[in-house]
Amino acid sequence: MADQAQLNFIGQVNSAPDHQGFAITLNPTLADGLQGLNDFSHALVLWWADQADSATDRSELICPKPYRNNPEDVGVFGSRSPARPNPIGLSVIQIASIDVASATIFTYFIDTEPGTPVIDVKPYFPASDLVTSATTPQWCQHWPKSWEQSASFDWAQEFE
Repeated sequence: MADQAQLNFIGQVNSAPDHQGFAITLNPTLADGLQGLNDFSHALVLWWADQADSATDRSELICPKPYRNNPEDVGVFGSRSPARPNPIGLSVIQIASIDVASATIFTYFIDTEPGTPVIDVKPYFPASDLVTSATTPQWCQHWPKSWEQSASFDWAQEFE
């Protein structure tokens, strides 16, 4: 097993007020890689949680009770905390539009901070990404059952 890998950021997330959302702007040399993505409604975005990239954050293995209904602290791999051995985040986005000439994907929402480095973008394939029989712990079973329902859910009431 390799101990190290080379990782190159391919772009970054920024706010895009003119497009009422966010812009994922890729390195201009990667613009051709966007061809065909506009045929998809959604994409997966892997990003680097740079604001949680410190020796302390990378050594965190236990997340203090992250949600109100969580019965106890949870391990980092049982959470979506950005503080983890490798601060990699994953977001599902709705593609609002794509400007291949500027190597930019526009989306209405992504759960990152402006300036967040992007690692990769992949099309969302229901055949491999949708799990209709997924289960969750009892404490979060009242959460929305879909990405669409999450938009109107009061997430602020869930966090400690």
